[in-house]
Amino acid sequence: MGMNIQIEDASAADAAEADMSETVVAEINITPLTDVFLVLLIIFMVTSTAIVESEITSRTGVKVALPKANSAGAVTKKRTDPILTVTKSNEVYLFSKKVEVANLEQEIRKALNDVGSETLLLRGDKNVFLGEAVDIMAIAKRAGAKNIAILTQTDQK
Repeated sequence: MGMNIQIEDASAADAAEADMSETVVAEINITPLTDVFLVLLIIFMVTSTAIVESEITSRTGVKVALPKANSAGAVTKKRTDPILTVTKSNEVYLFSKKVEVANLEQEIRKALNDVGSETLLLRGDKNVFLGEAVDIMAIAKRAGAKNIAILTQTDQK
């Protein structure tokens, strides 16, 4: 009866494993990096749009439904011309700041002097009465506005 025993050399097996573990793979996984850049791009796009819209809103004041005009010409306005807005509830805004009618003349005078302009742009809701608009234009003239342009919406067909 013969017995066969095979003894493996343990040191040879450990050396083979050591050779495999010493090979280092130096790759950078760029998938998470790409994800981060795409998220940052989306955040940048959304915030830049919001910043532009907020700048336009702060420049023009509150939103009103402008009256439509067929033959209104384009107003040549400077970026700094003061914009006075009258809402349908008869609230008056200079740029985006609410102004009391009692202080309107001083505020218009200050705004015209600050920007060095003689032109006031008047935006009024289409439901504002003519008498109120005329009163506001008279106050603007007393405040030093030599030119008053009434902003309208063009009638697009």
